[in-house]
Amino acid sequence: MACKLGMHYHGSYMNLHLLRIFVTVVEANSFSRAADLLGISQPATSKAVRELEAQLDTVLLDRRGKRFRPSEPGQALYGHGRAIFAIEREADEAVRSFYTLESGRLVIGASTTIATYWLPPLLKTFHARHPRIELRVIGANTQRISELLLDCQVDVALVEGLVADTRIEIRPWRTEEVIVIAPREADSAIRAGDASFGSDASATWIMRERGSGSRDATERLLAEVGLDTPRTIEVFSNEAVVQAVASGIGLGVVPKICARDQLALGRVRRHSLGTGLIRRQLYRMRLPHRPVSQSALAFEALLAASAAATGVDSPAQDPSQAPAPGR
Repeated sequence: MACKLGMHYHGSYMNLHLLRIFVTVVEANSFSRAADLLGISQPATSKAVRELEAQLDTVLLDRRGKRFRPSEPGQALYGHGRAIFAIEREADEAVRSFYTLESGRLVIGASTTIATYWLPPLLKTFHARHPRIELRVIGANTQRISELLLDCQVDVALVEGLVADTRIEIRPWRTEEVIVIAPREADSAIRAGDASFGSDASATWIMRERGSGSRDATERLLAEVGLDTPRTIEVFSNEAVVQAVASGIGLGVVPKICARDQLALGRVRRHSLGTGLIRRQLYRMRLPHRPVSQSALAFEALLAASAAATGVDSPAQDPSQAPAPGR
């Protein structure tokens, strides 16, 4: 039966505690993992979902042995539940935004490369200035970070690719150099520096997963040189791209910062596609109407100051040399 939040079911309103458990089960895709996240027992988690189904008089999860997936009404309820708890977090943040930087929590969502290479010196500086703010970094691909932002689960969002969602405001942050890398020991065409090798349809390209900003940048570059459908191997991180190339599997496109150690060791080499210097834009994302906490404002001020002070590709420089944001 169709259900709307706030309607009466058997003389009572929908129990939001049960709804929270249901949403967590769907997101975790596991009763046991959801129980761990919620700090309750697995039997209590299963019982809560059954109670919610009884309350709504509908099947929310199609169970097949130990596996399950949301039914059609379950999927609809999950979407509403996510929206409800996003509003709850937004309301909580609206109140917390009035506090000073003497306490609190800041959650930063960042694409994997940004989280691994660009954030550490910034975190060091921010922690030195505001040691009582609890910091947490969530690393994922661009698509996942945008979802976490929409769910109000991150306060600051930094990504490597564009997101086509009108609810999200995207601002340029900084640029970084991107390079093509090849194995140190490959066929004679690479050893001879033959730029045409990169356009050879027989070359294998190591790529990130779909939804990654690095994957988008790689596909755009290869399309520019006439490789719209190259032979590919998909891996889960830019570090995995570098290691796969170093092992001799094929070629890869990665931010220069990701390959710097292996370049210095001589395990990979730069490879020219004849396109000249390649740069890509990194972005900050915001929800325009969401209240911004004082800690998020302070961190975004640090982002802007460090990008201006350190230049394009200098994450090793200490951003503490940048002026502190005004209060």
